[in-house]
Amino acid sequence: MTDSPCPFCHPDPTQVFHADEHILGLWDRFPASPGHALLVPRAHIPDWFSAGPELQRALTCAIEIAKAEIEKNHHPDGYNIGLNVGAAAGQTVFHLHLHVIPRYAGDVADPRGGIRYAIPHKANYLRADDSPPPPYLAQLPHGRAVVTGGAEDPLLPHLIAHLNHATAVDIAVAFTLASGAGILAPYLEDVLNRGGRGRFLTGDYLVVSDPDALLRLMDLPGDRDLRVFQSAGTSFHPKTYIVRHGKRGTAFVGSSNLSRTALKEGVEWNYRVIPARDHSGFADVLAGFERLFVHPNVQPLDATWVEGYRRRRTPQPNFPSGVAPEPPPSIPLPHEVQREALAALRNTRAQGGSAGLVVLATGLGKTWLSAFDSQGPDFKRILFVAHRVEILGQAMKTFRTIRPSAVLGLYTGTDKAPDADVLFASIQTLSKAAHLERFDPKHFDYIAVDEFHHAAAHTYRRLIEYFHPKFLLGLTATPERTDGGDLLALCGETVIYRCDMADGIRRGLLSPFAYYGVPDFVDYENIPWRGNRFDEEALTKAVATQVRAQNILEQYRARAGARTLGFCVSQRHADFMAGYFRDAGLRAVAVHSGEQSAPRAHSLDQLNSGELDILFAVDMFNEGVDLPRVDTVMMLRPTESQILWLQQFGRGLRWQADKQLKVIDYIGNHRSFLLKPRTLLQLGTDPAEISRALAGLAAGTYELPPGCSVTYDLEAKNILLALLRSSPPAERLRAYYLEFRDVHGVRPTALEAFHDGYDPKSVRPVNASWLSFVRTMGDLSDLQVAVVQRLGAFLEALDTTPMSKSYKMIVLLAMLAEDALPGSISIEVLVRRFGEIARRYGLVRTEVGTALQDAAALRCLLEEHPIDAWVEGKGMGGYKFFAYTQGMFSTTFDVPTDQRDAARELVRELAEWRLGDYLRRVELRTGADRIVCRVGLSDGQPVLLLPRRNQTAGIPEDWVDVSVDGVLHQASFSQNAVLAIQAAGSDTNVLPDILGRWFGESVRQPRSGLVVEFVKEGSAYAMAPTKGAVPDGPRLWASYIRAEVPKLFGFEFKGFESQSGVVERDKLILLFVTLDKSGKPANQKFDDGFVSAREFRWQSQNRTKRDSEAGRRLSDHVARSIGVHLFVRPVAKIGAITQRFTYCGQLEFERWESDSPITVWWRLGDPVPDSHRGALQVPP
Repeated sequence: MTDSPCPFCHPDPTQVFHADEHILGLWDRFPASPGHALLVPRAHIPDWFSAGPELQRALTCAIEIAKAEIEKNHHPDGYNIGLNVGAAAGQTVFHLHLHVIPRYAGDVADPRGGIRYAIPHKANYLRADDSPPPPYLAQLPHGRAVVTGGAEDPLLPHLIAHLNHATAVDIAVAFTLASGAGILAPYLEDVLNRGGRGRFLTGDYLVVSDPDALLRLMDLPGDRDLRVFQSAGTSFHPKTYIVRHGKRGTAFVGSSNLSRTALKEGVEWNYRVIPARDHSGFADVLAGFERLFVHPNVQPLDATWVEGYRRRRTPQPNFPSGVAPEPPPSIPLPHEVQREALAALRNTRAQGGSAGLVVLATGLGKTWLSAFDSQGPDFKRILFVAHRVEILGQAMKTFRTIRPSAVLGLYTGTDKAPDADVLFASIQTLSKAAHLERFDPKHFDYIAVDEFHHAAAHTYRRLIEYFHPKFLLGLTATPERTDGGDLLALCGETVIYRCDMADGIRRGLLSPFAYYGVPDFVDYENIPWRGNRFDEEALTKAVATQVRAQNILEQYRARAGARTLGFCVSQRHADFMAGYFRDAGLRAVAVHSGEQSAPRAHSLDQLNSGELDILFAVDMFNEGVDLPRVDTVMMLRPTESQILWLQQFGRGLRWQADKQLKVIDYIGNHRSFLLKPRTLLQLGTDPAEISRALAGLAAGTYELPPGCSVTYDLEAKNILLALLRSSPPAERLRAYYLEFRDVHGVRPTALEAFHDGYDPKSVRPVNASWLSFVRTMGDLSDLQVAVVQRLGAFLEALDTTPMSKSYKMIVLLAMLAEDALPGSISIEVLVRRFGEIARRYGLVRTEVGTALQDAAALRCLLEEHPIDAWVEGKGMGGYKFFAYTQGMFSTTFDVPTDQRDAARELVRELAEWRLGDYLRRVELRTGADRIVCRVGLSDGQPVLLLPRRNQTAGIPEDWVDVSVDGVLHQASFSQNAVLAIQAAGSDTNVLPDILGRWFGESVRQPRSGLVVEFVKEGSAYAMAPTKGAVPDGPRLWASYIRAEVPKLFGFEFKGFESQSGVVERDKLILLFVTLDKSGKPANQKFDDGFVSAREFRWQSQNRTKRDSEAGRRLSDHVARSIGVHLFVRPVAKIGAITQRFTYCGQLEFERWESDSPITVWWRLGDPVPDSHRGALQVPP
């Protein structure tokens, strides 16, 4: 006996499954098999013979209760029921307890003898357990020898239970159809991704097997061996599935081919062969498979064999009895946004474009778009490039759906199929010279590049420079700046099409969301930062704590829905969280790439069906997984990448009727957490912009997509504000540089700084050049320092040389692409490379014109302009760094071999930045000769509100030279406003003083109607007040496109307002109503419409309440002098044409009812005229 407390007198509450007056039912803490239960008396009775007849009867009756509880989650094939009395009989806890032990076929080699020696290796649970029962036993529908098929006993669940834990799989089937391959492939893929082995044998007997199904199996990664039995008139009818689990194994031998009918629906008998029950029979099955797999009629299954088989297969094979023919799979069609993007891509190519970037919010199908777009007849060979193998696997599945008969292949560290029609390549592998050189530069007609992080840019550039596709497509979910900036540069600084999250929600293609930013009390400042991320070990230790897990559980119970994804920092963190949630009574698993992971495909099935409450992952579900029923995402980790954060957020955005995604996001005390509000609210890097957005959210005035909300707990908001306050007030570029280096682990390039809104030229005059500044920051390598010392004059001249055309920089990029700088390049090669690069840039194509189609004309252009300028040293301080003789264009300088790569990197950095800067200036010259701004207020201070950038091209976004009353200043242009103006050499903001001098005290009045304009004068702007500032308002019953409306009231849309049904300013409310709600999710089908010619019924957003500030602005609008204006259209679109809104005048509040949403009846100032009543659906 022991002196320790009795475990049955004070059981863990999580063990208890039954309690009555006399008896407790407990789950055994050391189960002999899954579902092992104990029945114990409440009173501390030492053994059976001390219990007395009444208690003995109560224990006996409770056995039925235990059996019912066990069978809720398990499917045992038998039971052992018994107890131990006394130490000699093995009793170790001297409180009477009766064992109810489920038994499963195969859990021991020979079960005969039963209770006389129940389960030998579990008899002493205090001894180390070196042979646990296999985990699949508890997941089997039953353990009987025969699986009889049909709806009551299909083979598939039995196979899945085994495959979830398999280490090897052997399959031999006569017929393979597309439905069966599609069903089983995800589970086979899991086995292979765990490092397992797979062998598959099928046949061509009666040409029933579907060639597309065989191609689908060929898409499987890893250690798999696929073969085919060529019948040549011989009958071939095996149906065998052998699954190994280490030393254990199970075989199913029977009548099920690989088809949906045979696996899920048909009456198919399959005999389960297990070594414990039939050792010799199992050995015979294994031996038979081995003999068949090397039969003389067997040969490898590859693309060549499939193509020959396809040619000789009749259109309608002679299906034998019992094998149901299958209709061809339906191929998805592009949705509305994808159709618009495809049209934009076609238009770009029609205009001669060879590259471009498409920005689609996560969930709108970037990969699907590339699969649709690359189907054109000009694109025979396709390359899809990404930075992670998981992305490639998901992309293969997408392309396979659209191209069921194409040969797809992987090119990674372990799989290489270079002859595939569509090749999915890991950038880490393909970017290496030895692999690139296996392909002709023109091998691929179409290349799609998935988004990537800053640090990977140079490897992608190497690949893009090597290949010469007909078209290069960049795909990103992020804005074209920040993480997307590198991809934008590779795609010729050209955004072909974009649809952000707000537009996707407005169109009903993405689900609305409720975002909760909650405080994370982990002290991230004390966790080591390694390069561009937190140290994983230290981070895991900090976040995998009982206290934090309890807080997460509380957030989950308060805010989560029915199906949740939780993103963790590491495998250990995911396992810890899953265990904590399970201990709290929730159905939770952890899925990752480690050995302890739950099976991936099966866990997704369980989450989708509602059998799981929450699935914790590390990074396996960031991309490409379609999870429309997930309604909650928990961000339990810091995120250093905008791409990664959006991907995780987007896993729950897949649209489903009546769904609002809940996002619970932890906010901690490290600057990397500022990325979250910037990304969510589509903000720039300016701290003031983030502060204003947080204030607007708190006040309820920040516009969000319909049906969406953003809530920051007070502590989380304070954490963010503290991070913003720590931003240095001066030296904006230096502060940005330091933060970039801290977050990403590398310094920004000049082009990255430029894309992020910071002009590298602003380092002057303190530093002579950008590279001089980088050197002072300590970020040039020793080799780069040596290059700067050797080529200082050239690099500084490159930093400052005037550019009236793009040609000079493209010449340098062409030389770099041919590894000819320093060095020489023939004019013929230079012309070819120059043309390839120029075609990627829309503005450059316009500059070069028809010469791009004529090599001789292009040669003349290059010789007369950039070559002459370089050779004569024009704009280079008189230095002549290039020569041109006998058709060879050469540098007049060289560097030692060991400095060559460093020199190329620095020249490329400057050339790409100067080209990007030039192209932006061209846009500025053509699109922003005049910028008209409204005077507004921010935190009580006057600012200048900019027009919307997608409606006025070329608005600067940095410090810009501005002449004010004849004196040179610098103005800070942010994303949405001019926030400050400084005199030369001063850090003081004089914008309020300037506006006060021009307009007096009225500049501090809300909605003052004051306007200021910037007029282009050379390289600067002249700023002046505008006479007659207030614009004319809208005309009653006139029609307007949405973008025209704000100008009629003297302001510009900001943020999500361009898609919102309600747009507000201090003294103004605009209502935009589309009467036709078909195609909208249920929670966006607002009850809007005319009640009569003078009355309009309107519903607010779902979150609006009458006692809120937003509600009081509606009911009290007259007293508050708020004008409410109504714009109505019958439908959003007719065909591809967006419809205009009719202005119905000002409204006056009449009455309201209900809450969240509010239904309001408005009175029109003028009745709807007869001419408009039909279109506006006014009842008679």
